[in-house]
Amino acid sequence: MKALPIQDRQSNNPRELLLYYPYLFSKWNVEYKPFIGRKRTDLRFLMTNLVRGETSMLDQLLETENTEIDPEIILSQKWTANDALEEGHEFLRRHYIHKIRSWSVPKINQVESFLIYLPYEIYIEEVKKKPQLILYESISAQIDRVDRYPEIKNFLNTRGVCS
Repeated sequence: MKALPIQDRQSNNPRELLLYYPYLFSKWNVEYKPFIGRKRTDLRFLMTNLVRGETSMLDQLLETENTEIDPEIILSQKWTANDALEEGHEFLRRHYIHKIRSWSVPKINQVESFLIYLPYEIYIEEVKKKPQLILYESISAQIDRVDRYPEIKNFLNTRGVCS
């Protein structure tokens, strides 16, 4: 399985739990004609969340590593790879027609795609003298409360981590 490497976090709190979030990484060639100028071809990278079905653009290719991941710590997918590729194609079509303002419908070709798992660390931290579950996203180094992510909270509830 391909996953992003777990990065060292500077924190006083030890990691309580590790879980992986499934995404589909896809690489696309988009040929379009802007209002002014000649035809152009862009190389675009997309990440589609296979739990929520949300797609976003990336600036560059991600560095991944092949690793063994326990299936028990991977959130269950609601979307298939085909659903994600269809969503990615539509996402790029809308982007080039409405934001880039392509003169004609862009030609969009998928180059490659693969499943990738993003690691999330969960730990307990005292917030206003109350223990709270905190989520750390390794790729962006962002920290947030677990209760803001219902799919992760449900995943933890089914495993008896939180109630």
